[in-house]
Amino acid sequence: MSPKTLLLLSNGYGEDSFASLLLEKLVQLTRGCKIPSTFLVIPLVGEGAQFYQCRSQYPDLVSVIVPPFSLPNGGVYLGSAWQKSKRFIEDYFRGVLPNSGFILRELKRIKNKIDAVIGIGDFIPPLLNKLFLQKDLYMVACAHTWLLKRSNQPLERLGRLTRHLFRYGCRRVYTRDRLTEQWFLQLGITAEYLGFLGPDIKKEAVNRKKIVFLPGSRKDWKNNLGFFFEAFKETNTQYIKDFEIHLVFSPGVDTQDIQFFLMPLLKNHHFFMTWSQGDYFQHLSQSALVVGFAGTAIEQAAFLGIPSIEPWQENAIQANRDFIENRQKLLLREALIPGGDTPSQLARVLENTLLNIQSYQKAAESFSQKVWEGKSNGGMTIAENIIMSLTNQ
Repeated sequence: MSPKTLLLLSNGYGEDSFASLLLEKLVQLTRGCKIPSTFLVIPLVGEGAQFYQCRSQYPDLVSVIVPPFSLPNGGVYLGSAWQKSKRFIEDYFRGVLPNSGFILRELKRIKNKIDAVIGIGDFIPPLLNKLFLQKDLYMVACAHTWLLKRSNQPLERLGRLTRHLFRYGCRRVYTRDRLTEQWFLQLGITAEYLGFLGPDIKKEAVNRKKIVFLPGSRKDWKNNLGFFFEAFKETNTQYIKDFEIHLVFSPGVDTQDIQFFLMPLLKNHHFFMTWSQGDYFQHLSQSALVVGFAGTAIEQAAFLGIPSIEPWQENAIQANRDFIENRQKLLLREALIPGGDTPSQLARVLENTLLNIQSYQKAAESFSQKVWEGKSNGGMTIAENIIMSLTNQ
């Protein structure tokens, strides 16, 4: 096989998490099979922090091209019509618009150097490919799922543009579950479910005593952190004394900011906890429960059969009541426990969950097996399918 250069276009913070998992498997596969390959990554919305570890491990194989401006709200627009409009305008003028010229120049510069494109997210990667690259594109459609449905109709319908690009602009579309595969096939899209693109780790069968808290990856992580500590003050230590509390911060958050805001909170706290940054997956194998202002990270816990509590705040960037009620509860079903919108409510939910932790864990396990069919290595299976398709051309 002649040397190949693959471009990964990732369209979001959560998408960066999925893309980093796939990138890791692609590098492992091509190195193990001695297939000469290099990889370029452009995070279209996120700041690229998810890819730095792979780049540092394989500097000769992986390059990350990061646009110069970050989106203040990370491309997530929740809340009232005014809040949505305000956040969208802020993102557009401070991130999307100034980054567009940079991204288009980079695509034109690398067009003749790449052999294929891997898109992660929604219609934006295939649209950019159609307009500026015209390469074979393999699409990981992690932004769409049939699970978001009411009365047997999908809550998230595919728009005409998305359907057209998925149908005519993608060599293959990889779905996040079997039901979405069947839905896409009915729409004439070349779709395939090869397993959920989640972390390839095994949970410890017993003795999982860690509770992982996630403040989130957007700019409101400081408010979310304060929310957690207010909840800790109101939580009865008898419920939590047998568990280890661990905070995991996003790799995109400034470490000095974490230390500045976290240290005073820890000094005035009444039970022991630890913290780390950018190593969420390393803690999941020992986790009994995840509590977080997050989207993709909660989905990845559910994939592993780990129950999650998700609180919300009305002015939050990433999680408000509407997001919980109309997306997360449909998407994660038995694996999700709504955590309320006040620290007191979260404390009561946390106490009740820990009191009945085994039943919540069984429900999450059942949900994972039912939805994802026990396919625990979707990343490698998708990587193998892409590389096999490229070698057969």
